[in-house]
Amino acid sequence: MVYSLRQQVLTEINPVMLTRIRVALQSRDALRRAVDFLIAAILFRLPPLLRSALFRGERHECPLCGAHLSGFLVLHRPFFRWCPVCRSLQRHRVSWLFIRQHILSVHPIRRMLHIAPEEALRQAFQRLPDIEYVSMDLYAADVLVRADVGWLPFASHAFDFIYCSHVLEHIPNDRAAMRELQRVLRPGGVALVLVPVWGKPTFEDPGVTDPVERERLFGQFDHVRWYGFDIVDRLTDSGFAVRVIRAGDVADVRAINRFGLDQADVLFGCTKPAR
Repeated sequence: MVYSLRQQVLTEINPVMLTRIRVALQSRDALRRAVDFLIAAILFRLPPLLRSALFRGERHECPLCGAHLSGFLVLHRPFFRWCPVCRSLQRHRVSWLFIRQHILSVHPIRRMLHIAPEEALRQAFQRLPDIEYVSMDLYAADVLVRADVGWLPFASHAFDFIYCSHVLEHIPNDRAAMRELQRVLRPGGVALVLVPVWGKPTFEDPGVTDPVERERLFGQFDHVRWYGFDIVDRLTDSGFAVRVIRAGDVADVRAINRFGLDQADVLFGCTKPAR
């Protein structure tokens, strides 16, 4: 077990991971980050059935993997609630509930694009019948297409549905990425976009390149901006009709607690107007 864990850690060491480690070591909560990293590395090496048994209970439920849980897992960031079985976060679970309720039941989906795929959602999407699932990322090896969201290698109107969560805040030219999402979406199709949002106007400074300073200013070492709700204007300028969706639009108070959702989470439902 120790050898296997060591091999996993060594395998995952890459320039991005090294930067992440450097930023963590210079943070105020360096010890907490280190401890939580080890906990996660050990826990998520266990088989899913064993993790399900360790956290089994009836207070909570993960809508993505169906696990019945005594509680969700808090690691490093206190506002994160991980499913200990499938590793989904609040935003993944609220997205899946919205997709089930308001996308799959209304919009016929034949082909979908999943950008920077999260494993829990990837598995859920791949379980859907009669849908061609396309995963895409610029760096990840376990995707069907390696590409930059600012230049998508797909024909116009290629997809009925696009899921793009916590991607745009990493991209310097986010407006180009938004235009590309709009281009490859078919008329009448929906792109579900999520980004971290704060209560102020969008703040960005291209001159900030130091990862430690980026974490201080933008919340994470590889973010280039904090979005405000004026992201709606950027998405609208890119040709979308935008609907702002909150957790309360998807689940009542009881369900928010049971499914471990965050009432502050916001989703942007972006529809490409039909011709």
